[in-house]
Amino acid sequence: MSTWSQDAEEISREAKAPKLSGRVHIIGLGNAGTFIAHSLAARQSPPPITLLMHQASFYQTFRRKKRSLAVNYNGLDDNRTGFDVEILEDKVWRRIPSGEEQHDAQEEEEIYESDQDFHEEEGHIECLIVCCKAYMTEKVIRDVRHRLSPNSTILLVQNGLGIVEKLNRDLFPDEHSRPHYMQGVLSHGLKKQDSYKIGHVSVGSLILSPVVTSHTPLIEAERDTHWAPTTKYLLRLLTLTPSLVATADTPAGLLQYQLERLTVSSVLGSLGAIHDCKNRDLLHNYAVSRTMRLLLLEISSVIYALPELRGIPGIEDRFSPERLRRLVINVAANRPEDASSLRNDLRYQQNTEIDFLNGWIVRRGEELGMKCVLNYMIVQLVLSRMQMISQREASAVPIDFENVILTGDNTKDD
Repeated sequence: MSTWSQDAEEISREAKAPKLSGRVHIIGLGNAGTFIAHSLAARQSPPPITLLMHQASFYQTFRRKKRSLAVNYNGLDDNRTGFDVEILEDKVWRRIPSGEEQHDAQEEEEIYESDQDFHEEEGHIECLIVCCKAYMTEKVIRDVRHRLSPNSTILLVQNGLGIVEKLNRDLFPDEHSRPHYMQGVLSHGLKKQDSYKIGHVSVGSLILSPVVTSHTPLIEAERDTHWAPTTKYLLRLLTLTPSLVATADTPAGLLQYQLERLTVSSVLGSLGAIHDCKNRDLLHNYAVSRTMRLLLLEISSVIYALPELRGIPGIEDRFSPERLRRLVINVAANRPEDASSLRNDLRYQQNTEIDFLNGWIVRRGEELGMKCVLNYMIVQLVLSRMQMISQREASAVPIDFENVILTGDNTKDD
């Protein structure tokens, strides 16, 4: 197996372009980002990896963890180090190399304030992997937009659809100056155990594909092999990383996986958030089953009408309402204790990805002349629940239990 350096050199030579540095930048160290960064570091020849952090507190926690990422396999922790870190401070990225001198924990605050380990870093980013929530994507990429070029490649590993269109509209309106995109669907079972530590619950895969321009029909995109060198390098790097179990697919194939994931999240995730329940509570409930069927009829109708999938065989069977219903029920039955990320976001008073789930169905339906009233209602119910929780918390009266004045005379009479 070739090393990352050999791959970078070979791809650059084939493209007759300057040699790639091979460095991979990663934004978002949740379950997916931690797993991908850890897997790359676990290669026999790990590439240079930079973790991008938007807050100093993230790095302080990372430092307390000995600058390591951990994945628990079958009860055993696998720790990986060697990561470079860049921290955003006053809109400037500052780099902390992986080989910095190790200091005691009590010196940590003084070290950060003295700034002695920080180096200003505004260099070009070749390969950027984004694993944050869909609604945060525009903000985090905006902070590194000046470091991206038409030769860069951005890999988006997220739930929901419509993210690329939003980036093109708000950040990269000029088609000739925007970076290249890849998208991925990660199906490994991952569960957070601690900061920068996750548990690997079940083996899955990472399905990858470059994103084609809106002018290229997906069924014709399979013949398009004119990819940027950074796209080829990142695709080869990930597919040759054993623990990721990554495979390359066509844009049409990836979109179908994304639509299946979107369907599950738009039904289980949204209903779980509205009812504040786990997957098991949505099973064997007649009223919930009726709601699911009506939602799936609407979602299936939109998918059938998508021009991107026109001419692709098997679409009618794969995205029939009954087949989608079985898919949703199987996920709920196999993961009964799971709670949707939408539900967790509401409980912690965070923004949700609802606009990129049911909201995407509503928008695409309107573009195709369809009124998706049920999915629109689901979006509004989630948003209203989020507003209710915020108002409830805002109206709560804080109580300082440490300084409560007790009434009554507790002294004894002589």
